[in-house]
Amino acid sequence: MTASSLARLIPGAALRGPDRTLHCLAADSQRIRQGDAFIALKGSVADGHAYIPDALRRGASILICNAGHGMERVDATVLAVPDTRAALPVILNAMFPKAREVDMAGITGTNGKTTTTYLAESILAKAGVSCGVIGTINTRYAGIQTASSLTTPGPVDLFELLHAMRANGARACIMEVSSHALDQDRVAGLTFRYGLFTNLSQDHLDYHRDMETYFQAKRRLYTHYLSGKAILNTDDVYGMRLFREIPDALTYGLGPWAAIHPVRTDNAPSGLTMRIATPSGEIELASRLKGMMNAYNILAAVGLGQAMGVDNDHIRAGIEALAGVPGRMESVDNAHGLTIIVDYAHTPDALDTVLKNARGFTRGRILAVFGCGGDRDRTKRPIMGAIAAAGADIPVVTSDNPRTEDPLAIIDEILQGIPERGHVLVEPDRSLAICRAIRLMGPDDCLIIAGKGHEDYQIIGTTRVPFDDRVCVRECLKEVYGQ
Repeated sequence: MTASSLARLIPGAALRGPDRTLHCLAADSQRIRQGDAFIALKGSVADGHAYIPDALRRGASILICNAGHGMERVDATVLAVPDTRAALPVILNAMFPKAREVDMAGITGTNGKTTTTYLAESILAKAGVSCGVIGTINTRYAGIQTASSLTTPGPVDLFELLHAMRANGARACIMEVSSHALDQDRVAGLTFRYGLFTNLSQDHLDYHRDMETYFQAKRRLYTHYLSGKAILNTDDVYGMRLFREIPDALTYGLGPWAAIHPVRTDNAPSGLTMRIATPSGEIELASRLKGMMNAYNILAAVGLGQAMGVDNDHIRAGIEALAGVPGRMESVDNAHGLTIIVDYAHTPDALDTVLKNARGFTRGRILAVFGCGGDRDRTKRPIMGAIAAAGADIPVVTSDNPRTEDPLAIIDEILQGIPERGHVLVEPDRSLAICRAIRLMGPDDCLIIAGKGHEDYQIIGTTRVPFDDRVCVRECLKEVYGQ
């Protein structure tokens, strides 16, 4: 595609300089290579126009910028548009036409998004539908897998990914859609045929400031991008708010008032056995996923599968085929018969849910190792402290990605939510905290290690230091038991 042909698609665009071909587009000047095109976007933190000199130094041959930015003297082709953010969807759809051929299923909410994508992917695989997944842990399609740095990629990366998915045979994409991405229009230009809402609880208030603003960001999936069916958890107060706006949505929940609900549920240490009522008949299944939070995830996946036209036999087979999800109620197998579970729970609601679920299948005590991230919502720290103190017999407060904050200061704010601290242990070193908890375990106890899940690093200062809770558990077991 040439710059001139692109200019003809954008109302009010003006082209100056030689007519060059766009081969590769980047919105990050650090990713520019010789001959690339750079688009200057104004974001919530920085304005890309300030990085035009850097893009030019790195070899950008085409600049796409807002009109009136004084680009007359630069040695590059300049495509000036009234608003680069408004023009971006037009540009991306023109550059990556196959992206529009992918059936998009967006999953948004605070908790449960990742597990639901794994369940939906397994369901579609059983139904013979080739699909890609974009989410918190990784992006995967057609045997290609790359680790994710963001739950939802930036718009250029996103369109390029979808174009590649379709080129490799994917018919659908199951995508986690974060509130940040919706607020920042990272999904601009996309249309979702299916929009699934899991729940909403306190998180990201360092960015959104309050729950209503957080909800309004999530709501944008339905008001701005959804063209087809909504699937909503109406047990959640915010899901019910959406249902009042979208009365033809497919609903799920634990009660019989939801279109998809369990008739019977057995939550055992080995997993969930469920009989589920749906608009197209009952589904009886046995899942290896544990805990009632996964009952919700299974109901969500059933709803999405039915909305996408998958029959109940393939839905059941897909759910039963999923052995587990990295870092989501993930049991760390060991030769000592100890129940040790690693989970991504890093919000008050998620921690509360994990501890309550563990209580349902634990005969002995519950030990919980957890912390709170630095440079993030500080208001949830004492809340999580109170939840751990109430839900665990032995809470162990430690570090979790302290970033540029003092770990001890973060811990102190967590402890403010625990007036009575007699049963609370404090160990800032996460590896030592895990080892201390393992040494205290009895055969009937359950250890929950919360906060990091699939992550294999700690962020200390601005540096990522290798650290994996699961690896740490195995090393501690060797230290404690000598094998």
